[in-house]
Amino acid sequence: MTHATQDRYSRQILFAPIGADGQARLRGSHALVVGCGGLGAEVANLLARAGVGRLRIVDRDVVDVTNLQRQALFDEADARDCLPKAVAAARHLARINADVAVEPLVADVNATNVLELLPGVDLVIDGFDNFEGRYLLNDACVRTGTPWIHGACVSGEGLTTTVVPGRTPCLRCLNPEPPPTGAVPTCDTVGILGPVAHLVASLEAAQALRWLATRTVPEPAVLVTVDAWDLRLHRVTLPGPQPACPCCGERRFEFLDAALAPAIELCGRDAVLVRAHSGGRPDLDALAARLRPHGELLVNEFVLRFRAEGRELVLFRDGRTIVKGTTDSALARSLVARWFGA
Repeated sequence: MTHATQDRYSRQILFAPIGADGQARLRGSHALVVGCGGLGAEVANLLARAGVGRLRIVDRDVVDVTNLQRQALFDEADARDCLPKAVAAARHLARINADVAVEPLVADVNATNVLELLPGVDLVIDGFDNFEGRYLLNDACVRTGTPWIHGACVSGEGLTTTVVPGRTPCLRCLNPEPPPTGAVPTCDTVGILGPVAHLVASLEAAQALRWLATRTVPEPAVLVTVDAWDLRLHRVTLPGPQPACPCCGERRFEFLDAALAPAIELCGRDAVLVRAHSGGRPDLDALAARLRPHGELLVNEFVLRFRAEGRELVLFRDGRTIVKGTTDSALARSLVARWFGA
């Protein structure tokens, strides 16, 4: 370890459970952050500052001004320029710690690609904002034996736990099925306190550093819940893996095996994700030239954003579109066909 490295991480190295050996292991580690919103952006920030050698950041959305209240890694310029969150995160992290290799991927994580993200990864951190993504991630990590850290927050409350396949309960041991759509509150229906997102993200990052530096987790496994408004923190001791669990017990990976819907409502966001069709990658510049007379337009190397008739469509280079201003999947698909011709 060089003197510059020792100086940079000196306070972290002084923390006995990490020390110089743990810091060296952090430098040699590879972490995947899935979702770069309120949780994922802060986790990525903390892991980069801590000297984790490689970070892969995957997110399907762009920075919006409504994100800035809780996503401190981004700024107004990112929102104004409609930058994908993964790209904006990588640019900011490069200025924070140039020694960390950050790989941004602008993609919708789904059953067709999640397993491709895991080879070579030492740990996955959950930055999702939906149950569909978390149960998919649980399937993928259990199937491949990859440890992952689950986190969630809404309103003023949040929770986190670390899942090590074979050693701790997985998500489906704790909750065999995701709740029905609309059965639980979301950030877009009851709001979110910025500090609670950072609090849960900090707990996720602390457990990530522990695993990457020492390969240990609390014994027995625990789930921590927090209430940032009323200053309550509760530690729940968890049982071991459950033999009757459909995922880690019976090895049924139902979320990995599920067929993809052509369009899905983005929970609580008054938006629909229309997945890419088979027509190949769109020519954003040609579309921009055709659409410019019909509405407000922004195009960059990553996305085309088009606003017309009270709705906003964000088209990505991989062919996905996020349609804002509706929760009707059929209408969203018709708008994509109307404006983008696909």
